Amino acid sequence: MKKSVATLIFAAAAIVGTPAMAQSASGTVVVNGTVAAKCSATDPISGTINLGELAKADGTVDKAFAGATNGLSRNFTVRCNGTNPNLSVEARSLVNTAATNSPNGYTNTVDYSAKLAAKGAKGTTTAITDLSLNSGATTGRIGDRLAAEANNVTLTILDGITSNSTAILEAGSYTGSVDIIITAAP
Repeated sequence: MKKSVATLIFAAAAIVGTPAMAQSASGTVVVNGTVAAKCSATDPISGTINLGELAKADGTVDKAFAGATNGLSRNFTVRCNGTNPNLSVEARSLVNTAATNSPNGYTNTVDYSAKLAAKGAKGTTTAITDLSLNSGATTGRIGDRLAAEANNVTLTILDGITSNSTAILEAGSYTGSVDIIITAAP
């Protein structure tokens, strides 16, 4: 029995002392993803520009919109990851819908220009302007990346006009709008 125990101890020592053949497996795992070109506004592109009194004392349009109560511009923060975003702005005429069938010498429509300016990453500003009198939007590319900073896009309303420069504005409320689209470019 002593011999069996000794043999067993010797065999166990031989197993422990002999290195096992090491096996390994190796390889490479590729990790990837994509980023789509996109633009987003940190806050909605919306709000109101109140032009106040549209007419001068003689009843014709105040071209400078001097009665504006909170200025003629609004700023927006837009983030784009593309290299050359496209700007689109479409001004829609101010119309007094309650004044129908304006007689000669009067008008219920005021046109204006909407200027959309975007600051580029290199510090230059690109502006496009749309006149509400013309149908369709005005578009253009920034020619740079959009600056990664707050208030990098500005809308300004300017240059009020009527189809007849001596037309008297019909009394009442006038409403218009400006559509803005900023599209990422790959």
